[in-house]
Amino acid sequence: MQQRLIILLFALIGFQAFAQPQAGPRGERPPMPNADHFTKRMTKELNLNAVTSKKVNAAFLNNIKKMDAVFASKVEEKDKRAALDANKKEFQKSMKSILSPAQYAQFLKLEAERPGPPPPPSGGRPPRPR
Repeated sequence: MQQRLIILLFALIGFQAFAQPQAGPRGERPPMPNADHFTKRMTKELNLNAVTSKKVNAAFLNNIKKMDAVFASKVEEKDKRAALDANKKEFQKSMKSILSPAQYAQFLKLEAERPGPPPPPSGGRPPRPR
């Protein structure tokens, strides 16, 4: 009987060890890796110099902080969408002031090529595979 309890105890501990940690809300992630990745990508794609690259990084960090504040707020989804759209326009305006006209045109082209969010679920049951 004791052997079964010990085996059961080890099995429960083993299952607990494989459990995935729960993902926290968006605001808990540090924005630095995203900003560094974005800055490196823009530096490579737009041939930015060091000064311009630092300005792009600062603008992107500011953009992320504002987005996190919107996501953390307790407003309706419609108001969040409006705030995010305004934030996106403000970010593009700051990028336009940082980049040259040719670089900004390339930036807009890169932004247009990015895939958008996934479509919302249809509400019904998905079709059965055959």
